[in-house]
Amino acid sequence: MKRMRVLWHIIRLTGADVVLFGFLIVYASAALLLPRFERGIPGLGDSLWYLFSSFTTIGFGDYVAVTFIGRLITVFVALYGILVVALATGVIVGFYNELLRARTKDSLREFIGELEHLPDLSRKELEDLAVRVRQRHILD
Repeated sequence: MKRMRVLWHIIRLTGADVVLFGFLIVYASAALLLPRFERGIPGLGDSLWYLFSSFTTIGFGDYVAVTFIGRLITVFVALYGILVVALATGVIVGFYNELLRARTKDSLREFIGELEHLPDLSRKELEDLAVRVRQRHILD
């Protein structure tokens, strides 16, 4: 659940939520408009399929826009889809970086907590701590 909150925070912080919801509105509007202008795209389901294959660049060719308005709508949805995919990649990378940062902070807090109680540690605990410090120094 914590990861979902971090992901939602990154989505909101980057403004990706506005872009994503905007894309869904444009996609639905285009799916409703296309059958009115394109005789070869008879219904809503076919329109949704056509737009999906267009913006994912699959382009099966089972439906084709032939009018200027149909092609214009297709281009707009396809470009918007490319933007959403690129944005999703950035959000995923940001999410991963945020998780790494959180893990590093937790690890550092734990380590500092042990250092604060250094006089209370047994000889074995001190040796274990020394080994962990050497391992981290080697990894850096």
